[in-house]
Amino acid sequence: MSQVVSGYPSAEKLGIMVGSPPPSVMHVNLANWQLPPWNRWSFLHTREVLPSANVGRDPEHASSLLEARQDISGIVYTTPEGATQTLATFLEGSWTDGLIVVHDGAVIFESLHNGMRANTRHIAMSVSKSITSLVIGILVGNNQIDCASPVTRYVPELVGTAYDGATIQHALDMEVANSWREDYFSDTTEFWRLDVACGWLPSREGAASTLFEFICQSQRDGEHGREIQYSSLNPDLLGIIAERVSGLRFPDLVSEVLWRPTGMEYDADLLVDPGGTAVADGGYCATLRDFARIGLLMLHHGESEGRQVVPEQWVSESQRLNSTPFNSMSYGADWPGASYHNQWWRMDGRSFALGIHGQMIAIDSDADLVVVFLSSPPEPNDAEQRMTQRSIVDGIAKALH
Repeated sequence: MSQVVSGYPSAEKLGIMVGSPPPSVMHVNLANWQLPPWNRWSFLHTREVLPSANVGRDPEHASSLLEARQDISGIVYTTPEGATQTLATFLEGSWTDGLIVVHDGAVIFESLHNGMRANTRHIAMSVSKSITSLVIGILVGNNQIDCASPVTRYVPELVGTAYDGATIQHALDMEVANSWREDYFSDTTEFWRLDVACGWLPSREGAASTLFEFICQSQRDGEHGREIQYSSLNPDLLGIIAERVSGLRFPDLVSEVLWRPTGMEYDADLLVDPGGTAVADGGYCATLRDFARIGLLMLHHGESEGRQVVPEQWVSESQRLNSTPFNSMSYGADWPGASYHNQWWRMDGRSFALGIHGQMIAIDSDADLVVVFLSSPPEPNDAEQRMTQRSIVDGIAKALH
């Protein structure tokens, strides 16, 4: 049962997991970790709640981002109500755990809250989809995956499921016609089935116990490629395909082709389901600065410190607008001008990796800018919060460009 939380208290002030041992009413567990107020703690300590695998950095090549600090707390943005407000005022009254601004390749602003530290691994939610896309792009560049090929070429067990007839590109663009709907809002939604399959909720009778089992239960509903129908099953399947073509477990693959060559400063965690399959759609847990490095990879055309980590063509293609319309019930359908391609969002002339509960990586190529938000608000999809974050990015870009 969630609780109403007034103000913007930290997990410590709320008493969550405080004490030796903490009171039982303040314990975080599998049933409550995504709910307020317990998510104020769990989003920063996810591997203490759920099984995860390590995504290792290369200690010999790990490096810190350049610093060029500026006081930009006075930058003004427009609120959803049309008023003007400073960045400092926003940070004083929001659920933000971490905000970092990287401009011209250097950190100019960083703000940590709610017990967040430089080495804290915060859950990314669906920002993870965009990170998984970079891994797929590397495999495409190595000719290990063909985006035009049918999914069943790599996973023949899916003949007769929703993925029969779908291509890898359909999965990348969320254009698979799947009868299961990822609907966060409807009273009749069965979104919980995905969380049970991920191991993010306790098991329930009649629900798939692993992601692959859930994917194999999926049923086709319409014609592939006709509309965008946002579904977390697609990147999870892409992670499985990546394992099959590489011969590596997905967390190890992420480490080998992305985390180590990028020079990430810290190891990351990647959540795994009860069967050991990586939750490639939402399970990355990393530091604020390493998420910023993901944005810098996009900003620098896939290059990091002189290495071409992600093929430049993949990055360019992922920033292209997708003209396919959204299904009217799909996540993102109510965002004017939004486009989704290769697991990346395109809005406001910028590229975004977006996750529920206020996770965001924003990339503005014109302003040479990366902005990352990590958050733990009560609601998974607060439209006002998302619009505010986009407006803040816009205000920062205009002030610095």
